[in-house]
Amino acid sequence: FAQTFIMDTSKGIIDFLFFLAPSLLVFGTAWFLIKKFLGRETALKMLEMRSAQQRELMPLRLQAYERLSIYLERISPNVMLLNQYEPGMTVMEFQQRLLEVIRNEFEHNYAQQIYISAPLWTVIRNAKEEVARQVNVAASALDPEAPAYQLSKKIFDAMLEKEEFPTQRALNILKGEVGQLF
Repeated sequence: FAQTFIMDTSKGIIDFLFFLAPSLLVFGTAWFLIKKFLGRETALKMLEMRSAQQRELMPLRLQAYERLSIYLERISPNVMLLNQYEPGMTVMEFQQRLLEVIRNEFEHNYAQQIYISAPLWTVIRNAKEEVARQVNVAASALDPEAPAYQLSKKIFDAMLEKEEFPTQRALNILKGEVGQLF
């Protein structure tokens, strides 16, 4: 009797597995296909979200590039010296005004760094510091009470000695980065 029970049980288990195997195969195939389908759908949704994000972010990035290019133009010595000069100013007054313009314009555009690359921001910050350094170096070589036009002349002379002034170099790098967007 025990032997018959073991044989019947073994046959029952084998029969059960025989009927269960195709079901497990179908379930495994369905699970694999559904998982693959859902993975693809998730990837497509992520791609759509990134694309929508880029469409929304692009105008802000372009505006940041525009504002920073205006900043670089405003602190470019050939523009800044002409815009800030007033007859009757001394070298010291003119130096203070130029440094104030450089600092205020930079602070006004400080938030734009989140929309541009870190290397470009470093170039812009370095250009600002170089222009301020050039103003200070030129002013230190002159009498503080001398007329402001002497400071302008000294800065222009220093510009002529350089192949490319830092604001122009920064502007060229900025234009290159904008060109990569398109």
